[in-house]
Amino acid sequence: MINPQKVETLGFHQMHSMQIEALMDFVNMSLNLAALCGDQDIMNEAEAEADELIRLFGGNGVRVKIESY
Repeated sequence: MINPQKVETLGFHQMHSMQIEALMDFVNMSLNLAALCGDQDIMNEAEAEADELIRLFGGNGVRVKIESY
């Protein structure tokens, strides 16, 4: 079993810019797909998961604002 005190993590400051861009593209695509479903529960869950993921890497989180035209 891995000792949690000895696990080294990687944050946005240590990542290559291409890695950050790929992660953000994936988050963006996931949120867009959730929005296309038209189900608010799915959108809320996708937003919460994206927020947690970005915070795990040292970011400020994610907040989604959907505007209809």
